[in-house]
Amino acid sequence: MADCDLCTRARPTLFPIKVQVHTLAFPEGTYRGVCDICLDNLNKAYEERFGKKPEQK
Repeated sequence: MADCDLCTRARPTLFPIKVQVHTLAFPEGTYRGVCDICLDNLNKAYEERFGKKPEQK
């Protein structure tokens, strides 16, 4: 079990997403673990702001 970095719920599975953090320790970004509920909410917010992502082949 691990805690989600956004909502702090303890979940058995977290999804790693890359976050751009501009520090000297992580100049290219770092990975954060988010739960499936937060991942769905992040995807909905992205689609509302930028539209649907084009399908990649």
